Formats: sequence, C-alpha cells, structure tokens
Amino acid sequence: MELNERKLRILQAVIDEYMGTAEPVGSRVISKKNNLGLSSATIRNEMADLEEMGFLIQPHTSAGRIPSDAAYRYYVNSMMKRYKIGVKTIEQLQLALEQKINQLDSIIKKASHITSALTDYTTIITTPELKSNSIKKCELVSLSGGCSLLIIITQAGIVKNKILTLSLDDASAALLGEIINKTLCGLCTNDITFDKIQSMQNEISQRLDLSPKALINILDFIYEAIEELDDTDIYIENEKSILKYNDIEKAQKMFTFLEDKKNLKKLIKGDPNSKVNIKIGSENKVEELKDCSLVTVNYSLNNKTAGQLGVIGPKRMNYAKVVASLNCISEHIDKILYQMYIGESGE
Repeated sequence: MELNERKLRILQAVIDEYMGTAEPVGSRVISKKNNLGLSSATIRNEMADLEEMGFLIQPHTSAGRIPSDAAYRYYVNSMMKRYKIGVKTIEQLQLALEQKINQLDSIIKKASHITSALTDYTTIITTPELKSNSIKKCELVSLSGGCSLLIIITQAGIVKNKILTLSLDDASAALLGEIINKTLCGLCTNDITFDKIQSMQNEISQRLDLSPKALINILDFIYEAIEELDDTDIYIENEKSILKYNDIEKAQKMFTFLEDKKNLKKLIKGDPNSKVNIKIGSENKVEELKDCSLVTVNYSLNNKTAGQLGVIGPKRMNYAKVVASLNCISEHIDKILYQMYIGESGE
C-alpha cells in the first residue's frame, strides 16, 4: 500500500489535531477543520488504510484514531516544518544567560529554567564535560608555620586551593609560582606530560632549593583539582509537567526514574555527531519513557560536544517548537562557553 499525497495530507491533519487536543481524531473532525476537498467517508477509508500501514492507532472501537510511534517518526523526519523563535524571546534569553557569564553552574541552571519555560516540559541539562578545562593561573602564597597555600584558577573561573607543608619565603613562593605558570598555564591534565614535568623539575632544581617530594605534592594537588572538574552534574527542571500527560502510577515511576542521575546522564547522552537527537515512545530503551518522547541537543566548546540539553514530554509534543527552542538555547550556551574558555586567549 502506497503512502501517497492524499494519505500524507490526512496523516498530517491527524497529527496536528492530536497534538493540539490530545483527543482521538475522527474523520468528521478532519473533514470539517481541514480544506482537503474530501468527504468524511473517503477520509475514514484513508484513515483505515493508514491504520493498516501502522501509522494510526484506534484506542477504542468507537473512538477516533491517534498517531503511532511510526507516524511521529515519519512526521519528524519528513513533515515537520521549521519553527521560528520570536526576536523578543531570543533577546530575553540572551540577556538572561549573559548576566551569569562568569558563573558556569548558574548559566547551566538558568538555561534549564528557560528551556522549561519555553517548552513547558521536563528539562534535563548536563554541566560541561571539562576534560578540556585548562589551568588559567597558579599562585603560591607563603604562610606562617612552615606552610604555603597553593591556589589554582581554571579557565572557567573555578578556584581550588590547598595548604601544603612547604616552607617558602615570599620571594621563593613567587618564583615557584612563576615557574609552574610558565609550564602549566593553558594545559589540561591530558596535556601535562612527563617531559613537561621533567622540564619544570629541572628548572626548579636550578633556581630553588626544593625537594622532589615537595614538587610531587604540588603536582598531585594540581592533578586532583583538575580531575575533579571532569565529573559532570545534571539538573532537572519542571518534573511536575509529567502529571499533565501521565496517570498517577506512570508519573510516580517517572519521578523515581528521574531521581537516578547516573541513569539520566546515560539517557541524555545522544549521538555526538548529531546536533539533535529525538527518541519517540518505543525507541526509548527505558521502560518509563515508552509513552514519552525525549529530544536532546548537544552544546559545544570549540566544535566539540561539551554537554547535553533535553526535554522529556508526551509523544504528541510540538516537536518543531521544542527543537527550535533547544537549538536556540544551545547556540547561546556555545557562545558563552567560547567566551569563558577560549575568547580571552584568542585561540
């Protein structure tokens, strides 16, 4: 059986109507609301064909029909029109995010809140994978009692510090800080090679009276501080929206599932080579999402995926609006991350 133009127009009409009403759609409704030039009987026959082809479902014998997962997939791949976000909304979004430009966690939380407001669905966002986060500055401060304070500042503006059992006067502390900065600034942990450590150790040995053990303690802390930033966090917004399209029992299972952040991180992590990932109903491997759709986008740093932003909603969601909203917000996050991580260095 062929999915011809007439069937496609009817399928489009059923999907549009069901997205708006959440009620099974009958042939009479399609005939009245859409200028198809077809009788109710003809539409009913075509809907029966579409049901046989797997695109429509009749939940009850006397009721109209609803789109199947296959129908939504065909709609997303071939029928979905582009949705345009209003200029005023974009301006408000940009202002809201840029107010938090030096606070990474605040930016991510704000982006989650804005996404939820735009879509009215549950929003999930991961913090950036900061394996590419580099050291911006290291400082050593001489303290009393034979101790020194080591401070590490990352390109994201995150500060880590530790008191070391290391007796240095002010001049030695400044000199050691200078050597560390010259060697390590601009590097992430993957870039701190044995050759760089050996080079730094040789220079320190020539210019300062510092034991190898003390140097190892310093390097260990630098590694620990940067490695801690590799753990991503995840934020959830507007879980209560689940109650709008699920019964209490299903909603409770969803709430329980959303509490498991480890599973959520796996769930939201889509194809890194695809900007937008859409999983509809049964395409979700997680049982709790079989009656939902998950739409995610990747946001990037220097053309590499840094994190994910997504929404969970009903299968009848307005996919065009959701995709446009996620793309718009992720593009703004891209710009802010670029300014925070790369903009200053001009790389």
